[in-house]
Amino acid sequence: MNDRRYACTLCGVLYEVTAGRIVCDCGGPLRLVADFAVLPENLYGRPFGLTRYMEAIALDESALMACDLGMSMSPLLPMEESIFVKCDYRLPSGSFKDRGAAALVALAIELGETKLVVDSSGNAAAALSAHAARAGLNVTVVVPTGAPEGKLVQIRAYGSDVEIAPGTRADAGRLARKIVSEVGGLYASHGQNPFFLEGTKTWAFEVWEQLGECPATVVMPVGSGSLLLGVHAGFSYLRRIGRCSEIPRLVAVQSRGWAALTGDLSRADGPTPLTDGIAIANPFRKQEILDAVAESGGAVVVVDDEDVIGAYGRLAMSGIWVEPTAAAAWAALERLPDNWPPGPIVVNLGGAGYKKPIASS
Repeated sequence: MNDRRYACTLCGVLYEVTAGRIVCDCGGPLRLVADFAVLPENLYGRPFGLTRYMEAIALDESALMACDLGMSMSPLLPMEESIFVKCDYRLPSGSFKDRGAAALVALAIELGETKLVVDSSGNAAAALSAHAARAGLNVTVVVPTGAPEGKLVQIRAYGSDVEIAPGTRADAGRLARKIVSEVGGLYASHGQNPFFLEGTKTWAFEVWEQLGECPATVVMPVGSGSLLLGVHAGFSYLRRIGRCSEIPRLVAVQSRGWAALTGDLSRADGPTPLTDGIAIANPFRKQEILDAVAESGGAVVVVDDEDVIGAYGRLAMSGIWVEPTAAAAWAALERLPDNWPPGPIVVNLGGAGYKKPIASS
């Protein structure tokens, strides 16, 4: 697509889409600007995956097909009255990150890049590694100390090179950017690269199809915000083309002591919580996340490890095995405001249980 551009969210400067352009010269996050066509109301007969929504995706269809792993529409299961779970743990590499990873690999293909570099605690790297392997591209993954071993096994199985950065997620990011500056390639950061959101906004499109309407509330764990921001973009697009009247209330779930959105980082110097996937002390798009939550009339909900363990067990006893980070979203249901108008609530379960199992007592 020749009409796509990057725009700085702080100063508004426009840039061409290139492999080397990830942030604005002023340091601000970039967003993608493109002229999107109108998605048909009836998508019957179209294949599943990102190409199902090509009118709303700023990527080439052939590039997306080159890294396709047969991504399906993840199930939307009814739980309690008006409460549904979106089972993104059923996607090819076991997490919602497959959506954004497919978009980043497709971007690399379009730009002629054969090497990708990513920093991740596990799921984003596994998803990127899987889709890159499908396309025959090389991936270097930088993980922080203490990344879950199960996720490292999966990453290495896809053939990716793994570098362990002593320290935190921030340290892993610095090492990843250093590698890109020295050897080149696409910095495939799910927290910084705007194209990751091109993949995650398909979550909103699928829920709209499955419910036959837009839900009233969406609940999801939030670390870097790559799902929440994509979902916000997806529902904003649906509202713009007349498919829904309002953006659902977005609920961002964080871990106590690691809640950057509330300013509570009291435990950030200690051990990583069970919810390692959202243990990010300084998300690059923090202000964008807060703005999206506020625009939707949503909220930030904070949960403890104890809440997560309880939710993990309740889901498992319902036949749903997810990792602790995903269970955090289910734990947050009990803390939603009582005065919100009724309507369908969709909770995202974005990571499979094998990613980081909790031993049963």
